Parts: sequence; structure tokens; C-alpha cells
Amino acid sequence: MKLSTSSSEPAEPNPFTDQEFQVWRGFLRTHRTITDELNRRLAKQHDLTLLHYGVLITLITDPDRQMRMTDIAERVLTSPSGMTRAIGRLEAEGLVSREQDEGDRRSFLVTLTPRGVRRLREAQVTHHACVRELLFGGLAPDELRTLAALYDRPA
Repeated sequence: MKLSTSSSEPAEPNPFTDQEFQVWRGFLRTHRTITDELNRRLAKQHDLTLLHYGVLITLITDPDRQMRMTDIAERVLTSPSGMTRAIGRLEAEGLVSREQDEGDRRSFLVTLTPRGVRRLREAQVTHHACVRELLFGGLAPDELRTLAALYDRPA
């Protein structure tokens, strides 16, 4: 999107077209709206942040329900210190357990507990309802198919 600039400022390099800017702005607005509302609802109804939910959902996708902390942090896009705090909270609530990785003494393995599975399943009801309401709710079936095809393309 082109904005007027004074003659002393460099011009914007390769600016977005109006349509590209609308898509980018809409994507950011949608992402922010959904993540903020998910955080609010998960905290209120399940005493979980979206990060904590992300840890639990990541662990349940592993057949052993166990992963290295660094791998979880990478998947949920958080820093090592943020992951340490999140795992500490989840461990204190009995939702995960943590032990040193015998194969790599510098790493910790995190395991989803049965209590964690139950809490996740309860939170998934809220998560799915929120996403359906805020993301899918305004889409016609053909629009949902188109969006799925667009987002499912290899990068």
C-alpha cells in the first residue's frame, strides 16, 4: 500500500498492492482476534493459557505422549525460558511430568499425564467452539474448502 512520503525519505521498496495489504491486514486481525479470545476463554473456563493448551495438544500428538522440552518449545513457538515456566506450571498441576533425558543429560523429557489428557479434552470443547465461531462461522462451505486448500498447500 503506497503512502505519501516527503521527498527526503526513501520510497517504500516493492510495496504491497492494495489487495495484498488487505489480505495481510485481515490475516493479522483474524489471528489476533482468535488468539486473544482463545486465551480469554481457556483461562476463564479451564485455567489454561493458549501456550499451556499448545503444550498439551503437542504432547498428545506423540504416540508416547512424551517429547523433549526443546522440541515442544519449537513447535509452540516459545522461548526456552517461556517453555520452562509453562512446563513448571503444568507440572505443578499434575498435567505433565518432567524428567531428565537419560540419552542427553542436558535435556528434559515431558510426559502428558492422564490428568493432563482429561484437562486437554475438556479444553478442546472450548477451543473448537471458539475457532468455529470466530474463524469458520462466517464462511460458506465452498469458502471453507477454498481456505483449506490454500492453507494446506506446501510452503
